[in-house]
Amino acid sequence: MAVAKLREQLNALLSSMITSFQQLKMLYEDRGMPGFIANVVTLFCDWIISDLASLLEHLIMDFDKVDPYVHQLKGSSAR
Repeated sequence: MAVAKLREQLNALLSSMITSFQQLKMLYEDRGMPGFIANVVTLFCDWIISDLASLLEHLIMDFDKVDPYVHQLKGSSAR
């Protein structure tokens, strides 16, 4: 059950990040810098989500390893 709850939290965080991304994208596109935010966010997401996904695949999860990623993801998606 803990894994399902973590996945639910991860999905909520991803949804928040998408909203923030869309707002940032509009700001940078208005300033003539299309693609800048998309590249930065893509690199960050590829790294953190990949690491989180590999940790969530283990049958026995080490929450001490997952916790810093979740906090970083949450902090990075704050508005």
